[in-house]
Amino acid sequence: MHKILVTGASGFIGRYLVRRLISEGYEVIGFDKRGLKNIEVKVIQGDIVNFDFDRILKDVDVVFHLAGLLGTVELFHRIIEAERVNVLGTLNLLESMRRMDVEKIIFTSKPVVWKYNVYTITKENCERYLRMYQKIYGFKVVITRPFNVYGPGEYLYEYRKAIPYFVVASLKNEPIEIFGSGEQTLDPIYISDVVEALVRCMKKMPEEVVEIGSGKPVKVIDIARKIIEMTKSRSKIIYLPIRKGEIGPSIIYANGSMERLLGFKPMINLKEGLEKTIKWYRDHLSEFKQIYRYRKEDFIDSC
Repeated sequence: MHKILVTGASGFIGRYLVRRLISEGYEVIGFDKRGLKNIEVKVIQGDIVNFDFDRILKDVDVVFHLAGLLGTVELFHRIIEAERVNVLGTLNLLESMRRMDVEKIIFTSKPVVWKYNVYTITKENCERYLRMYQKIYGFKVVITRPFNVYGPGEYLYEYRKAIPYFVVASLKNEPIEIFGSGEQTLDPIYISDVVEALVRCMKKMPEEVVEIGSGKPVKVIDIARKIIEMTKSRSKIIYLPIRKGEIGPSIIYANGSMERLLGFKPMINLKEGLEKTIKWYRDHLSEFKQIYRYRKEDFIDSC
């Protein structure tokens, strides 16, 4: 039985991944800056930048490294912190893995679609270091790039993601903000399919980058309208300028490497995934009194 460390275990993807690994009989250690409730797993709390991972890496076979600061324009207000957490935190973990002879790591990066984006830059830096550790120290590395992951249980305090935000706003009959024309696309993929892809990455350890997505682009405006329809909402759509960090291609979708490298295609289609997601947010709507709000300087027109 493998012993697995999951960083970012309290995060959206991390919680689902931990449950899945436990259900398959793996011994799991969780690490996060926050605690983890309602899951039978040991969770270590700490700051990834200075935590002594030597303490918990003994006999660990595989590391899933999900921890990090997320955001688009949100991270322009936290650039130094983002570099510290995402890059220096990753290096702290990698150095400990090197000392403790732990070679296997599955890393969640991001699609490289927005060049002038804080989150993209920090993830690209991490990818380069991972390839260095692979080449110099013989690490076995899988780099994954999940696209627009959605599903029940994602919160919107520190950043805002399209689908959960659209759902919450629709359920509250509040205006839905869309940046730009709405003709740009997403590649939505349901959380259980993302976890399936990550687990397969651990079992297969492909050398190529794995883009985790459906490969089917959907326009932002179409998703918003679909959610309004499914929730029977009175929400109106309002259009705002493009946010900082979103300069780049408008048509975004995965390249099919998930199916080619892992032998897996998404099992949950968009309609089914949205139904499950809407139900959860409807049942937990009282928990969403606070949603990340943008500032005037967050938009391209204000540069």
